[in-house]
Amino acid sequence: MTKSSNRLTALAGTLLLGSSDGTSIQGFVERSIPGFSFLRQFFATWLRIDLTALATALTILGTISGPLQDLQGIALKLYWWFTKLFTSSISITSNDRLNREILNWISNQILMQQGTRILTARTENVQTDAWYQRSNDTERNDLTFEKRVPIQYLPTFGTTWFIYEYHIFLVRRISTTTRWTQMNGVPDEYAAAPEGDEPLVIMCLGRSVEPIKRFLATCRDFSDTQREAFITVRASKNDYSRESWDTTTLRPIRPMETVHFDETTKAELVADIVNYLNPATRRFYTARGIPYRRGYLLHGPPGTGKTSLSLALAGRFGLELYLLHIPSVREDNHLENLFAALPPRCIVLLEDIDAVGIKGRQHTREDTGDEDNNEDDSDTDTDSNNAYHSRCTLSGLLNVLDGVASQEGRIVFMTSNMAHKLDKALVRPGRIDKMIFLGNISQKSAELMFLRMYAPDQREASPLSFELNHEDLQKAALEFSTQIPENIFTPAQIQGYLLNLRSSPDQAVTGIKAWISEEVRMIEVGRAKDKKAMAQRIKKRKEQVLLKLSKLDRESDNEIFNEVEKETIDNEAKKI
Repeated sequence: MTKSSNRLTALAGTLLLGSSDGTSIQGFVERSIPGFSFLRQFFATWLRIDLTALATALTILGTISGPLQDLQGIALKLYWWFTKLFTSSISITSNDRLNREILNWISNQILMQQGTRILTARTENVQTDAWYQRSNDTERNDLTFEKRVPIQYLPTFGTTWFIYEYHIFLVRRISTTTRWTQMNGVPDEYAAAPEGDEPLVIMCLGRSVEPIKRFLATCRDFSDTQREAFITVRASKNDYSRESWDTTTLRPIRPMETVHFDETTKAELVADIVNYLNPATRRFYTARGIPYRRGYLLHGPPGTGKTSLSLALAGRFGLELYLLHIPSVREDNHLENLFAALPPRCIVLLEDIDAVGIKGRQHTREDTGDEDNNEDDSDTDTDSNNAYHSRCTLSGLLNVLDGVASQEGRIVFMTSNMAHKLDKALVRPGRIDKMIFLGNISQKSAELMFLRMYAPDQREASPLSFELNHEDLQKAALEFSTQIPENIFTPAQIQGYLLNLRSSPDQAVTGIKAWISEEVRMIEVGRAKDKKAMAQRIKKRKEQVLLKLSKLDRESDNEIFNEVEKETIDNEAKKI
């Protein structure tokens, strides 16, 4: 038996390494391929590689690859047979919010603990949502913060398994990568990082889907907890001549106390929205055939906090805010598509409806700059490009507000600087149910703003902080507010003044009188400039009318037409 084994070993060595009689594989190859002997000697001498043995090994691997592929196919069929028989599953479509909530939970609760060696690196991408949260959030110091955004390493996966509530779960991404990666067999975790744009399959060992349902509920609760201090804001964007809602932006919730206008009006507005969101109200509307929707017009001078109020209300009621700048919408059908994509429960903010709501307006540019702590009311100048390309009409706006195809359940806020000039068709009940005036700041609101600005921070004191007891703060706030004239300055102006002196409340009190004098002087200068510009426009208009009159006097071809035209121009001249 031993002799037979030795003979077989010797025979294999002879076939692989060659023999002197020329019957080996090496001899056959050397006779068939000219120059092979030189290559074999070169590889053996310089690279210490037996070329004949290498070629033989590759040949054997190529021979057994076919059976291995067959075994792989059989194993895959057995896998799917086992999956159908012993597991339950739920599929999640791509771009669904639940999809991203699952990825968020897995990233934080599973992959981080597993210590995966496959990561994805990112800095910032304005086109993606901030769904991944860092496990250890640290407050950055802008005094020493580097200009470059630090690299953030996040785990990725193609298929992952874990144990949840004593059940074995498997989450699999359905790849939508390019054909090149599929043909070359690149695993999903190397091809791309999951961002919610691929379908997911949630599998659980067992024949009941109840554990999966509880797992999905946990993912939703986890995301809600992470976002409880934020509101979701979506803005419209134009992508290849197609209007759509941009990706999610998370904004910190703004308390209602930080929006300064009449407290009675504020309380009535909040109570009205509470009543509207009550399920009994919806049933009442439905039973009586009344469209279940609500519209508000926020109007007043620029800088009074119209956009800020919308953000505060969205945070107060936990609703998503959809932001739409009317002059940026190019066509009525684009506006319809945007409204059709709205969820049934949200707040829609239509900014600068003056662009289409004022009767006879022809996209004029008006100086309506509006600021509120860098939260622009967006009642700013209409961009010349938007004004040129925007063909959104009043009828298109009215159609999406209460047309046949308009959705129900949403709350619409519209902002305007010139509510008295809006078309009556837009402000009628059913489209705008309440008009909320946000005027200039009162002394009481100025006092509250002062208290809010200089109240001690609950967090760790910064280098710019200061110490001021409650009694002294109350006295300083009262002294500050009594020096401010009623309904002259906007909240944005007062807030800007206080921000410049945020570490010096005493200086803010002593310097407010000089600041008011300077601001009043600037207002008077501005009014004088406006008056002068108005006089120049009137003078130019008069010259144009007189020129037309003189031209008509020289023409005598059509006397009847001239008389009618002259009478019309005379009327215009009288108005001027």
